[in-house]
Amino acid sequence: MTALKIAAFRPENLIARSKDEAAKYNFEFFGFPVFQLVERRESLEELRSAFDDSVDIVVFTSLNGVRKSFSIAEHGKFNLSEKLASVEVCAIGPVTRDELRRYGVHVSLMPEEYSTKGLMKLLAAHAEAGAKIIFLRSAAGNKHIIEFLRANGAHVTDIAVYEPQIRASESERKLLVELINYQPDYIIFTSSLTFKMFLELASKFDMREDVSALLRSAKIAAIGDLTAETIAESGTKVDIVAKRSTFEQLLRSISIARASGNR
Repeated sequence: MTALKIAAFRPENLIARSKDEAAKYNFEFFGFPVFQLVERRESLEELRSAFDDSVDIVVFTSLNGVRKSFSIAEHGKFNLSEKLASVEVCAIGPVTRDELRRYGVHVSLMPEEYSTKGLMKLLAAHAEAGAKIIFLRSAAGNKHIIEFLRANGAHVTDIAVYEPQIRASESERKLLVELINYQPDYIIFTSSLTFKMFLELASKFDMREDVSALLRSAKIAAIGDLTAETIAESGTKVDIVAKRSTFEQLLRSISIARASGNR
């Protein structure tokens, strides 16, 4: 059976791991780091201030959120592990949980569904009880969960420990040409931001028509309903949405679709 060609937009530090995961399913893999993740060391004071007050729950939504938080804390000589030992720690997904364990942090909360919807369901009762919750995540994180928790009675501090910046050098232009020539069977988008930045990059290089044709010819796989909705709003059909919002789950879903005869 011919190997499926998969393209995915992943942070540079996750491309090698993503390629290994794709290989388990006998997929060819094209990784594209459409943006870079920049640590926001200026968030250190926000971090100190948030923990100066009483805290009930700290939420990490990604592996990168964990790494950037601990990097900022270490640089500022702030003992984040010690602070987390006295609160409940919530992680979205096993990858985020396992990264926290590497820092000696116990995770007591994890939603069954690794998405905003799953997090809402998990934290609703805590919000109603007036819990004080800190989010340590990307500056581009969606605001739906924050608005929901506040509306339901929680006191929420949303700290951006890193931010994505689009990569638009000559190297990215060449990579975009390679992607178009690669003609993947499936294109994976792991967030709404990734999709928007990909289109922005195509516009910067005056290659929007080529990219639109690419999106029509390939099948589109999305992590989470919000990502799927963003893609659909652009007029692009989404073929697969992961039941559980992880990259590995999307690969499994693509494999199942192929086995059923859907390319």
